[in-house]
Amino acid sequence: MKKSVIALSAVVAFITLISFRPVSAPPKLYPELETYFKSVTKMDFSTEHVQALENLKSNISFSTMDYSDYNVVFYCSENSYRSQASQILLQTLCYSRKFKKVKSFSAGLSSTEVSPGLITYLTKIGYRITKTEKNGKSAYEVRFSDDASPVILYSKTTDDPSLPKKDITAVIVCDIKTEPDCANIKTEFTPFHLAYTKVSDTDGEEKVEALVKEMAAEMLYVTKK
Repeated sequence: MKKSVIALSAVVAFITLISFRPVSAPPKLYPELETYFKSVTKMDFSTEHVQALENLKSNISFSTMDYSDYNVVFYCSENSYRSQASQILLQTLCYSRKFKKVKSFSAGLSSTEVSPGLITYLTKIGYRITKTEKNGKSAYEVRFSDDASPVILYSKTTDDPSLPKKDITAVIVCDIKTEPDCANIKTEFTPFHLAYTKVSDTDGEEKVEALVKEMAAEMLYVTKK
């Protein structure tokens, strides 16, 4: 009887101890990025995006209950702007919101260059970026926190060996209805469609800002706990 009481007391003490452990603080982004994401206002998503966002959110949430990595690959025709922006925004928010198993990637039908305009805008909102080289092309080492590994952005095709081969959630971010090349993207897994407006380096900053904020709002939604 005495041993049972001692054992029970030990269990109670252990439960009490772990119950009062301090909750770890969420990972910190650079202050400028924290400010930027707080400035992104909630918006009504387009009807074309709602189902894809719900499915993506469900997949990301489920990653906390599994042992496997969850690889999200954003596909576009050129892997220059929209897919690159989606990749870095999702990876940033999965880091800050503790979706540790989610890894984001991007690819395109053709390999061009990462948009200099995108790099300029990402720098403006708080990312710390160093230009480098990958496979003979311009690449960018993008940091969102000193405590996290940088993301290397570079343009690549859908058969690039760096892309994951399994546990993939495919997301197509060009418009298969209005962009002929986009309809030619083939993925091993049935993709979700999040068609974003195509922008170029000749577009003004207002259009660029609107696009990135739309993407940021949607990535904030799919990573919301």
